[in-house]
Amino acid sequence: MTKLFKRNLVKIIDRFDDKNHCLDYMTGLLAQSGCMEFPDRFLAAVKGREEIMSTGIGREVAIPHARDLMVNTLRIAVCLLKEPLEFQSMDSKPVRGVFLIAVPQNSNQEYMMILRSLSEYLKQDDKRLELLSSNTEEELYTKVSEIEHVITQNTRP
Repeated sequence: MTKLFKRNLVKIIDRFDDKNHCLDYMTGLLAQSGCMEFPDRFLAAVKGREEIMSTGIGREVAIPHARDLMVNTLRIAVCLLKEPLEFQSMDSKPVRGVFLIAVPQNSNQEYMMILRSLSEYLKQDDKRLELLSSNTEEELYTKVSEIEHVITQNTRP
């Protein structure tokens, strides 16, 4: 499995004006990493999915995601927000951690395992709160690297 989290895709941001601004910024990060062509198409897929149902899973976390033909490598961008952002989450609380997953069209099984492992990890209060309390991008990257290790363990055949 290729590396899901890259150092330049893990950011601490003061604030976003709204959910769309957040998704635009994070899609731009993913596009700069070279994991997709035509980021506007991917962004439209992500926003379309959000219109159907918010990916704010509760507990101050959102996991927006989309599969698209223009994505060539499964990759995850992470933003930790200093100012919580309204995301129409299941628990009606704003989010502070956003994990945007770009998924190639043909990666359904691997993608579902990664999404499940990430969700289960973030449901653990101690691990999630530790991640959300990161003070630097380096610290945040170290914590998401731990998530990647867990995902890798859970997705081995």
